[in-house]
Amino acid sequence: MTPCTAPHLTRRHALASALALTSLTLLGACGGAEGDELRDPRLLLENQALRERAQAAVNAGLVGAVFGSQRDSADKLYLGAAGQARLKGDAMTGSESFQLASLSKAMTAALVAHWVEQGKLRWDSRPTDLLPEAAAKQHPAYANATLAQLLDHRSGLPTFNDPAEVARIADFVATLPLPHPATDAARRRVLSGWLLSLTPVVGAGEFAYSNAGYTAAGAMLEAATGQDFETLMRQWAEPRGLQPQWQPPANAAQGHEGPAPGRLLPATAFAPEVQPWVDAAKPSGDVWMGPAGYGQWLAEHQRAFQGRSHSLPAAYVQRLRTLGRGDYALGWEGSWLHGKGALVHSGADQGFMGLTVLAQDGRSAYFALTNTLSVEPDSTSWVMDALNRGLLDLLNR
Repeated sequence: MTPCTAPHLTRRHALASALALTSLTLLGACGGAEGDELRDPRLLLENQALRERAQAAVNAGLVGAVFGSQRDSADKLYLGAAGQARLKGDAMTGSESFQLASLSKAMTAALVAHWVEQGKLRWDSRPTDLLPEAAAKQHPAYANATLAQLLDHRSGLPTFNDPAEVARIADFVATLPLPHPATDAARRRVLSGWLLSLTPVVGAGEFAYSNAGYTAAGAMLEAATGQDFETLMRQWAEPRGLQPQWQPPANAAQGHEGPAPGRLLPATAFAPEVQPWVDAAKPSGDVWMGPAGYGQWLAEHQRAFQGRSHSLPAAYVQRLRTLGRGDYALGWEGSWLHGKGALVHSGADQGFMGLTVLAQDGRSAYFALTNTLSVEPDSTSWVMDALNRGLLDLLNR
């Protein structure tokens, strides 16, 4: 299950060891990145600026941090890294894999949009259209909830965003007869049926952030296509140059959690009887990916928003192009920065946090990733604040 703090935009929640520096070209182009640097010579020092923000975040208590940016051409990813990949371990280089958490909700939404385009399901498909066994216990409030509402957090389903809610999964699993479902997809289908039986937290059509909604959407997608979520995502992502993973790869950074700087410990897994059911919620955001891969994902959006050739679903792109300030759709929240529209999202899980700002005109993308997590009961986070400050500094140059 993928906790996620609300995206931060205002100054009140300001856009959020050895040093190492990495920069790489993601997609070869004829002078694209060089053109960016000719138009804005400051980009020649962009890696240094990003490294300085990463170091400032580490100075605030983060174990490690990576800041990234891409400009007009979207052909070059600038990176700056600081801190450690693990406490008292190797220096953070920017080549590590991170748990993207809810930053990968948009990937789920884009995948669903692809299969809507293919005619396998509809935006107005209801959960029980594809999961008929859920009808007997489904709460009446979800009778007319749609796939689009699940992906826009407007179904009314509970958040499942904190340890107390995740503990309810353990209670549910304890009631299930043995043997339990043997596959991830089967567990997701059973889990979705239970989630749809729970009392809604808001009325139909009202906004309430919900990992449960994305989990149910994933089960609907599997039912419509006859394939499991991981297979579907890999088949869709790999031709686009993306390599999503759902277990920590060999180059993964170590996640850390703690209430304050200096009080951090390596993140731990859930109890073994619960972990497979938490993993079943992976459509809500559970992708491991490196900064280079994530930058490539954002670059595809930049090209789409600029009207250039891209491979994202048309309905997904159009919805995001017109997303208004404060609205949420398909894994992104609309915002307004320096008089222009932007998309933002944050993520937090397994000892990792991240924050992204993507201009709706496609002219820039910024992100920050860390292997440190801390969220207070009131949803404030000193970790996210450190990322926010760094991104705001970059945006205000």
